[in-house]
Amino acid sequence: MKMIYGSVLFFCVFTSLGLAAAYLDVTVPGDANGDRIISAEELKAAEKDLGDGKISSAELEKIKLIHESYPRMINDSAGSEITIYKPIERIAVLTTEDYEIMRTLNCTDRIVAASKYVVQSREQGCGDLYTDGSGLVNIGSPTSSLDWEALIKTNPDLVITYMSSPKQEDLDQNLKDTNTTVIRLDSGNISQYTDIINKMGYLLDRTEEARKYNQFFDEKLGKYLNQVSELADNDKPRVYLEADFGGGQTYYTCGTGHAHNALLVAAGGSNIFSDLQGFKQVDPESVAMKNPEIIVRYKYLKDSPGIDKDLSDTSVLESLVDEILSRNELNQTIAVKDKKVYMITWDCTKGGGRFYLGMGYLGKWLQPEIFQDYSPREAYQEYLNQFQGTEVDVINKGVFVYPEA
Repeated sequence: MKMIYGSVLFFCVFTSLGLAAAYLDVTVPGDANGDRIISAEELKAAEKDLGDGKISSAELEKIKLIHESYPRMINDSAGSEITIYKPIERIAVLTTEDYEIMRTLNCTDRIVAASKYVVQSREQGCGDLYTDGSGLVNIGSPTSSLDWEALIKTNPDLVITYMSSPKQEDLDQNLKDTNTTVIRLDSGNISQYTDIINKMGYLLDRTEEARKYNQFFDEKLGKYLNQVSELADNDKPRVYLEADFGGGQTYYTCGTGHAHNALLVAAGGSNIFSDLQGFKQVDPESVAMKNPEIIVRYKYLKDSPGIDKDLSDTSVLESLVDEILSRNELNQTIAVKDKKVYMITWDCTKGGGRFYLGMGYLGKWLQPEIFQDYSPREAYQEYLNQFQGTEVDVINKGVFVYPEA
């Protein structure tokens, strides 16, 4: 048997990690002894079956492919070893980030189910970004209301989901009688993003597509991030990141371990609450005491998506900036005195927008000298056109941040 691993496995560390296999044994065509691997002897037997008229030439070609190229193994973002024994033909994608990765790798023809944010793109505040997925089975939200029955009926070979949602016990309970393999990806994490592209390209036999995309990413954004990574700590401005995920919260921030903090750090900022973990409420006086040089406010605006707005329709974001500038407890901070208060929206933190828009705009605010010739809109438009197969216009339309950089 010939084992093909591909360059991606140089990124993987095979240690004593948990094995993430299908819940029930996968049936592999041509596998006579049940080990899910096609040996040379089993391949010869399949060739004989073709001569005897027991299988078709197409079936033999599939058995040959499995003999030459499988199993394939990677470690997912949760550290589980994923083993795939035959080509993946049916995929359920639970996140917008991973749906975009499937489009980048030209694998949407294998997707049978997706989250509501893809299937109901416009209704869920995503504009026309995912209208190509409107015909997929809607399996709801992996974080709140996953439709397990609908998911199971699509009979996926592979389910791609977040690091912590759905909960592992829910996956185990609902998928225990299926032959589905689950892979958890941290696709919103810039430190893993290109590695994930490589790994999924390898699993799905799309290594050339992965290579082309990662080259594009390096040329469009990676070169700036490399410069940021070489900065000394005292060259990074102190930033207060306030986040409202839809509840109208104030003085909630994102600390270490949160994806928004990862964006901030990669773009060249120093989070004044880096000592906190995850999403936490903080005391207003503590913000003032830490005296941020820049304030970035995130707001989830599902009912007022920026991607549909005219360029001049900035009133909602302006009012949110003005509200921070008017807070008495912050009026002595450098950020408020210098009016360095900025707004970013959900459009900047989902899918590829997380990088080309979100990280790009943060870079222009936090490290203007490094990002001076970077255009978030132009880079995002090229990404959408070249790798997402969508004609959504983000040059002449859309309000994603305020003020525009």
